[in-house]
Amino acid sequence: MITRAALLTVALLVGATHRAAAADPWRLRCPSTPTEQPPPSALRPAALRFYPWVRPAARSLEAGPIYVVALSSNTAISRDGDDTDTARYYLHRALIAVAPSYAGAVTVSGRRLGPAERRTTLGFSQDGATSCSFHKADVTCGYRLLTFAATLRIVPSGGWRIVPTELRIGRTGCFELTATGAGLHETIPLSVPGPDYGSAGW
Repeated sequence: MITRAALLTVALLVGATHRAAAADPWRLRCPSTPTEQPPPSALRPAALRFYPWVRPAARSLEAGPIYVVALSSNTAISRDGDDTDTARYYLHRALIAVAPSYAGAVTVSGRRLGPAERRTTLGFSQDGATSCSFHKADVTCGYRLLTFAATLRIVPSGGWRIVPTELRIGRTGCFELTATGAGLHETIPLSVPGPDYGSAGW
């Protein structure tokens, strides 16, 4: 016969396990985690050049005419192998693309969900991204000084616009990228798992 004490012990263990899972920084509970899709054919060559070690081409997140290729899986990106700057911000290479269905100017910004705090705004390289090469399973990326800003502006144009950039990430957690323009307002979820800035393991 199972006693009340045994049932209470089981309940406490289940509750502790649930709390531990919920607090696990590697298992984020973000509002939306869509699955990445193969990029459109026009974006595929650029993705192959940008991430030459990923075959077939790296998958993309999409919202309307906006695509983001950032080596993510269910929106989560890994900081493994990413450089950090002198302020301990992680720098993560990404492609941001605008389909021909929208020809106007686009402004891209990004933030961590929740209250605005120190280091919760994403930065975007204004100078493109560092280049990487791939040889016999070894990935080698160069280094150069980049200028970052809180927004990335993509100028008006017909056809595909594919912009290499680097995301400057100061915290981990659930984020969203926002792309705005005349008659355009799209958001793409993005998450950065792992211990947060200032905690053990960052």
